[in-house]
Amino acid sequence: MPWLSFRSLRGQLQIFALLLTVVPGVLLALIAYASAREGLERTAARQLTEVAHDTIDEVVEAVAGAQQDLNAWARQDVMRDVIIGDLDKRIARVLRALIDGGAPFTSLVCLDRDGRVVAASDRDAVAALDQDEAVRAALANGQFRGEPTAGRSGAPFGVKLAVPIPDPERPQSIIGALVGRYDWEHAIGLASRIRGSLVEHGLNLDILLLDGSGAVVGQVSRDDALPGEAETLRLAVTNAWGRLGPRERRGWTTLRRAGVLAGWERADDRHGGWEAVAIEPLAEALAPVYAMRRRITAALAVVLIGALGVARAWSGRLSRPLRELTLATQEIARAGEAPRPVEVRSRDEIGTLATSFNAMAGALARAQEDLLVAAKFAFVGEVAAGIAHEVRTPLGIMRGSAQMLARTVPAGDAQSGELAGMIVGEVDRLERVVAGLLELARPRQPSFEPTALAAVLARALDFLDGQARERQITVRRDLDATLPAARADPEQLHQVALNLVLNALQILPAGGHVAVRTVRAAGGRVGFEVSDDGPGIPPELRERIFTPFFSRREGGTGLGLALVRRMVQAHAGTVTVESEPGGSTTFRVELPVAGSAT
Repeated sequence: MPWLSFRSLRGQLQIFALLLTVVPGVLLALIAYASAREGLERTAARQLTEVAHDTIDEVVEAVAGAQQDLNAWARQDVMRDVIIGDLDKRIARVLRALIDGGAPFTSLVCLDRDGRVVAASDRDAVAALDQDEAVRAALANGQFRGEPTAGRSGAPFGVKLAVPIPDPERPQSIIGALVGRYDWEHAIGLASRIRGSLVEHGLNLDILLLDGSGAVVGQVSRDDALPGEAETLRLAVTNAWGRLGPRERRGWTTLRRAGVLAGWERADDRHGGWEAVAIEPLAEALAPVYAMRRRITAALAVVLIGALGVARAWSGRLSRPLRELTLATQEIARAGEAPRPVEVRSRDEIGTLATSFNAMAGALARAQEDLLVAAKFAFVGEVAAGIAHEVRTPLGIMRGSAQMLARTVPAGDAQSGELAGMIVGEVDRLERVVAGLLELARPRQPSFEPTALAAVLARALDFLDGQARERQITVRRDLDATLPAARADPEQLHQVALNLVLNALQILPAGGHVAVRTVRAAGGRVGFEVSDDGPGIPPELRERIFTPFFSRREGGTGLGLALVRRMVQAHAGTVTVESEPGGSTTFRVELPVAGSAT
């Protein structure tokens, strides 16, 4: 994207705007996502822990109920036959009937006081019990309790419960023991029912039962589990539990490798330290957070696109004035092209820069004009010096000769006398032109002093009062003698006023009006204005009138206004003109106040 580049200010502004928009958004999104994930993970984990708690309570309660049943069966009258060795096989038939009737045992065995098998529900139970010395030792010591034990190799996990058989005649005496192997599938069925009730509420999870060593002894898998997924999960939990080491009875953990969340609760040692673990895939447990992440990602994408558009428009708005300034600067650098003003679009720093640039360009243009005028003045100076050297002497001879001829002309020869007078007048006019050229080219340095404008203007108007009356022109004075004094050369300022008022008198027809007034300008300056109601100055001629040798009046030398500007600029002042074609014209001169910095 060429418009998105560090090489251009616009690209830098766009990248900055993008970073300003996207980085905080991404940080806030990450913080919100992390907080939501942590909160939801804790909530889901607590829910799984509650499921594990309910499961282990159900299993412990079921085993305790089975042991109570075993105690009740051990106190039945039929157990008297233990004393005689169950010759009639009544105990065996009862045990078999209990198993067939749905008792939660895989086998039941009746032992006498010496630990010999009296009766059993099946032969496999007798074979298993013959190899279990722990039962005989417990019978000999009178200690009977249920404890989880693993079956033989290849056999399923089982819980062995043993209760004493009291003597019906003497309850404090023990005549034998009733040993039952609890059906662990019954416990798994309890876990399955719990899981099924949760599925109805939209919670699809796995429940694992672990023995005291952390080995998985029962598992209820999810309905949508893939082939082999249950075995993989069992191995992952077994490995993870081996790494966890000592832990609290109740808690939760995240198995990152398996991608699941697990909550557990462990029974006390009296119940073999069994443990129930409820497991839910992270993808399901954190599904709302993942959905929020997708929405945040989509929102960030929309924000990014919007930020691109806003950044492009904003950077374009900021860089457009700078480009215009650059182009205008390049135009100034190219010789022969006048600087064009830059449009000020705002009031901020860029607008201030554009305003300053326009002021600089205007000042540069005026400086170029001043240089051109100075070059013209230099040329005029050389010409004037040559003219003064070559022309003044012949002019003087011509004037003297014309005067002598005028004295010798007979009194009746009016034509010859008139011609001689014309020669003298034209010679005087040429002399004034030469003097004006010399003064324009080599101006006298002003001698500054505090000067009252009202007095200088009154003196100039008094000097021209006769010409005004002769031309029937009304001159109105509006002079404020209380204005601060100007820093000026009184004689040069008097000449400036004479030239401006005389220029107005010469351009006006009979019956015209001239107004001269003093003004207080801004920035510690004072000045005056000369206005007339003459024909006005066309816009295209307003700057040319200050150019040497430009005159709108027949017979004019075109040096008066050039001298005015030259003298005013030497005073660090300004002279401007405002005019309406066919209307009034006003020349305004502003000068520094005496004592102020120039």
